[in-house]
Amino acid sequence: MVIMIRTLEDLQEALALMRLHESDYSTVEAKTMSMYSRKALGPTLSAFANLSGGGTILLGVDDSADNPLIGVANPRGYIQRITDQARKGFSSPIQVDPIAIPVDEITVVAVNVKEAAANDKPCRWKETDKAYIRQFDGDYTMSPQEEQQLIRRHVRPREDGLPVPGTSVDDLDTELLNGFLTNVRSDSSALATASDSDILLNLNVTTPHGELTRGGLYALGRYPQRFFPTLMLTAYVVPRAGQDDTRALNRRDFTGPLPRILADATRWVADNTTTAITVDVVGNEAHGGNSYTFPPDAVREAIANALVHRDLSDAALGRAVELKISDAGLILTNPGGLWGLTRDQLGTGDGKSAVNEHLYTICRYVHGPHGRIIEAIGSGIRTMRNSLRKAGLQPPYFFDNSVRFTVKFPRSAAHPTEDLLWLSTIGADLLNRHQKEALLDMRRGTSFSNATYRKRFAVDSTQARNDLQELVKRNLAEVSGQRRGTRYHLPDSLRTQS
Repeated sequence: MVIMIRTLEDLQEALALMRLHESDYSTVEAKTMSMYSRKALGPTLSAFANLSGGGTILLGVDDSADNPLIGVANPRGYIQRITDQARKGFSSPIQVDPIAIPVDEITVVAVNVKEAAANDKPCRWKETDKAYIRQFDGDYTMSPQEEQQLIRRHVRPREDGLPVPGTSVDDLDTELLNGFLTNVRSDSSALATASDSDILLNLNVTTPHGELTRGGLYALGRYPQRFFPTLMLTAYVVPRAGQDDTRALNRRDFTGPLPRILADATRWVADNTTTAITVDVVGNEAHGGNSYTFPPDAVREAIANALVHRDLSDAALGRAVELKISDAGLILTNPGGLWGLTRDQLGTGDGKSAVNEHLYTICRYVHGPHGRIIEAIGSGIRTMRNSLRKAGLQPPYFFDNSVRFTVKFPRSAAHPTEDLLWLSTIGADLLNRHQKEALLDMRRGTSFSNATYRKRFAVDSTQARNDLQELVKRNLAEVSGQRRGTRYHLPDSLRTQS
C-alpha cells in the first residue's frame, strides 16, 4: 500500500519503515535538500509518476542520520518551486500534493506525487529527455524496452493471442492437451460436443491458420523455450553473510510448459527453505507433518500469478521470471505490471483483472500436480495473505513499477506498526533481522540463551553469540547467570519506552 504523508504521525511511521525496511520501502525518497535542486528532484518525480500508485519525496530528511529530521529553511518556497517544476518540467504535467509538516523547531516538506495516467507514460523529464523508473534502491533511466512496455500498455495487452510462426498442434504436450480438452468439455456446455480443433481455436490455443498462439504454446507446449528461450523461471538462493565469494547458490532454470515450471519451482522452494517435522496429538494418536518456512499454498499462488500474468510482449520476452530466497525472505519478480487495477485492490472484490486474458482462460482448464493452474475467481492473493497470517508471518509485500511486478514473503513475523516504531525509537535500525525479532520477543517477556536463540532463528552457535553480545554492547540487552545458565533479556528501561 502506498502511504501518502500528510501528518506528523504519517511522517514518523514512514521514517520507521524506511529505517527498518529500506530495501522494501521504495515509495518514499528522502532528500536532505539544504538548497533546492531541480536535478536532484527531476528523476525522482519522473520515477514516481511512472510508478503504480505514485510515491512521496521527503525534503529536509537524512534517513542515514541518527536524527533524520533536518528540515528546510524556506518550506513555502520549496513547495512553490517543486509544484512549478512538476507542472512544467515533464512530458506531461505531474500532479503533486506538497505538505509542510512542522516538527519542533523545523519544517519538513512531504511531496506526494500522483501516478501519471497510463497514456501519459512514460513520463519524461524534459531536461534530459529521459524517463525514469523506480527500483528498490533508487531511480534509474528506463531502457528502450521498458519504455516500449509502457507504451504498449496504452491499449489492452493482446500478445498472448499472437501467432507463433512455424508451430502447430504437433508442438503441444499430449498429456496436457488431453487433460485440457477433457476439462473444457466437462466445464463448458457450449463446447461439450465440440471437436478438438474447435476447442483449441475458440480458446485461442491456435489461430485460424493452425499455428499456436503465444499463450497456447506457453501453457500447453512441449518445450516453449525452443521459440522463446527466456520464457522460463530462474531461481537461486542469495548467499548468507560470510559467503560473499559465492554469487548464487543452487541456481536453476525451470523450463517446459507453464504447469511444469509451476510444479518444479514450488518444489524447489520447499527444498531450499527450512522444513521442520511437527507432531500433533489428537486423542491417543500422534499425527506427523511438515512445517515450512513459507506455506506451500502461498508459494504456489505467487508463482502461478507471476507465470500467468507476466508480460508476453516482444519488449519483455528477453526477461525471465526471477525467484530468489535470501535471509530477508522470498522475492518473486515477473516482467510486466498490473493491468486494470491498483496494488490496493489486490485481494479485494475488485482485485481480479487478467493481463493475459487468453492465457488466463486457457490456464483455467489446465491441470498440474496440485490441481488447476488457476481457479479464476480472484482468490490467489487472499490465499497468500491467509496462509502467511496462519503461519505467523508478515503479509506479502507487492511492488509494481509498471514494467516489473514483485511479491515478497518476508521471513520475519508479523508485527504492528507500534512495534516497528518502538524498534526505531530504541536505536535498533542497524541490527539484523534476527536481533530485531529477538528484541520484540524480549519486550514481551522472553529471555534468550545461546541455545534458544539458535533454535529460534536457525543460526549456528557463533552467530547466536555474536548477535546477543552485540545487543549487550549496544545496551539493548542485559545478561544474567553464568555459563549454561547465561540468559539475555531486555533492560527494564527499554521495556516501556515508546
